[in-house]
Amino acid sequence: MLNKKQAKENLKQTRLNLAEQITSLRRLHKMTILDLATQTGVSSAYIEKLELGLAEVHIGNLHQIARAFDMKIDVSLEAHC
Repeated sequence: MLNKKQAKENLKQTRLNLAEQITSLRRLHKMTILDLATQTGVSSAYIEKLELGLAEVHIGNLHQIARAFDMKIDVSLEAHC
């Protein structure tokens, strides 16, 4: 079982990985943050924070972002023993 410090670090790394993926996809699709915000109904400030790894990720918002890129969300839970 993870201790609090490890869990916090894992969450931080997950946010940074997701931030990198969103930024890369947005650029690949030649979209601005405002374009993505308009397509998803999510605020541009929230998307900017997501891309910086500073925002908590909400599954509903992530679903909207994935749809904007014509993608699906693939989530897995892993045991850390």
